[in-house]
Amino acid sequence: MSASTQGNMELWRQYGDYVLMAMPYADEVLVEGRGCRVKDADGRELLDLAAGMFCCVLGHNHPEFVERISAQARHLVHTGTQFLSPAVMRASYKLAQVTPGRLQKSIFLSTGTEANEFAFRLAKAYTGRTGIVGLSHGYYGTSLATKSCSGLSSRHRSDSLPTVAETARIPIAPQCMKCFTDPAQSPCALPCLESLESWLGDWDNVAGVIVEPFLSAGGMLLPPPGYLKRLAEIVREHGALLIVDEAQTGFGRTGTWFAIEHHGVEPDILSLSKSLGNGFPAAAVITTPAIADRVVREGLWNLSSHQSEPMAAAAVEAVIDIVSREGLLERARSNGEYFMEGLRLLSEKNSSVRKIRGQGLIIGFALAPKNPEKAPLFTTAFMQACRRRGVHLTFSYGNSTIRIIPPLVITREEIDLALEVMQKALQEAEAGNASADDALPANPYVRRVYRQHPMGRILKRWWRSSPEEWVEKGGSLLSRIGRS
Repeated sequence: MSASTQGNMELWRQYGDYVLMAMPYADEVLVEGRGCRVKDADGRELLDLAAGMFCCVLGHNHPEFVERISAQARHLVHTGTQFLSPAVMRASYKLAQVTPGRLQKSIFLSTGTEANEFAFRLAKAYTGRTGIVGLSHGYYGTSLATKSCSGLSSRHRSDSLPTVAETARIPIAPQCMKCFTDPAQSPCALPCLESLESWLGDWDNVAGVIVEPFLSAGGMLLPPPGYLKRLAEIVREHGALLIVDEAQTGFGRTGTWFAIEHHGVEPDILSLSKSLGNGFPAAAVITTPAIADRVVREGLWNLSSHQSEPMAAAAVEAVIDIVSREGLLERARSNGEYFMEGLRLLSEKNSSVRKIRGQGLIIGFALAPKNPEKAPLFTTAFMQACRRRGVHLTFSYGNSTIRIIPPLVITREEIDLALEVMQKALQEAEAGNASADDALPANPYVRRVYRQHPMGRILKRWWRSSPEEWVEKGGSLLSRIGRS
């Protein structure tokens, strides 16, 4: 064992037998974070272009953020659902000052799944209906209800899995995909939406339609101009509510407080998580007084062990204050354009980089090797080559779209470093020397999982089947590795 890996591997040796392998975890065991960088148990730094799990808009361990969380912990950590705290009241007020339109009344929860579950409940209580509709490439959470209207679950798991009745997904047809991936595409007449009414059929029981204004997990898809505005009109014409999920796009990520502002649409319900707490588990749902007052008057209650937590509220308040005071909206706009321009220059040198798109500091691009026979491991080889050189990034589930979603405090020097590393990683991936075994982490616990899992059989088949089969059967493996 080399000295450079002793710290990580020693931790795996001591504790690996006690970890439930719910994910194909990376070799690196992280021990510290500062700004846009994290450090593993061997003292090696990684430039984190995923902001943790797309959460740390202020960067890892922002000093003021840490101090404010610590100060709240010294006063009050938990209240129970029967009580409020000053932190919750202040955070509710500050959230209402930055959310669009008439959104004013909020509830604080713990996760994005929990927030969307409550948003569904709110829409159902207000409308008296029970149906929920999502987008076919949307991702709304990990519970049965949120999975049922998330298109990703049906693509990567058996369609025989149970789903909640009266849920549906608005299709984004293959012929429409160019409008969502090519910013230079000419204006679209949105024929997909004009046929929506006949496609869905019975709108009478639809309580709400949930959308992401930038579909990250589904392929870094950016709805074309007018799409969400027209969809909102259709939803309201049929008496349903528009729910906007800004888990990844909220609090400055796209250069505005919320990505929906780019589309000129006011949500009926806004669900928030991830960036809301800068890595601390915090989520929220905010709606209008008209909706909130009516459902409360008609008897809606909500009881959750970690509802209205003072610590989560302190995190929310700190994020809003720091984003505002440090000018992170403008920083996301300017550095996002700087990053995308660097990627455009990179694509001119290497045709494997295609379809660069983004808003602020949420950026995606497609990878397609010049030689199609190198496609199976190309994205994984690129990501691993980046990580070896000290840059961590991830990609969308089931395809080769790279996701760049760094902390908003990233510097131009760090962007330049990332672009330089990507250039070298592309050259290495194009050389095509990666093997199936290279795709696996070195620690024996995760390698064992792969060998026992159907993905192990996929790896073996890669080397004796056609390129078309590689691409089709490699999607689930890529998505698993990308989340590690």
